[in-house]
Amino acid sequence: MSMLNRARSLGRHRGKTPAQLRAELDEADCALIGLATEIDEARKEYSKVEAQLDAAGIELSGAREDLTAARQTITQLEAVVKLRDQEIDRLAERIRIGIGAEHVIAETQEIDVRDIRARFAAGLVVTLAHSPQAAVDPTHVPVPAP
Repeated sequence: MSMLNRARSLGRHRGKTPAQLRAELDEADCALIGLATEIDEARKEYSKVEAQLDAAGIELSGAREDLTAARQTITQLEAVVKLRDQEIDRLAERIRIGIGAEHVIAETQEIDVRDIRARFAAGLVVTLAHSPQAAVDPTHVPVPAP
């Protein structure tokens, strides 16, 4: 018995002709190619998502470094504020125990008190509006030359 006759007898036994079996095989091939295409598209999408995840990990790492630097800056600024508050407390204590306010003001503004006393000793203090160096128009603000 030849192979063709054997295939025909098997096909008839199952109720299908060789043409029907070939058509089913073609359909199965098409389905297989379709599934392979879907797998390839899924792999591409997986690669895209994996790349996005890597980029997000890098961004997260940078954000963590920025957060650490910001926390260090905050710690330094808190130390500066604490020192400033201690200085204010020290000066307030000096005022409370009777040291003149002009000394405290001069220290907080970093002005040499002797300059102020020398100016008062030299004569009357002239306000800016009455100063010969003041502008004629008090609302006029001089603009620096370019």
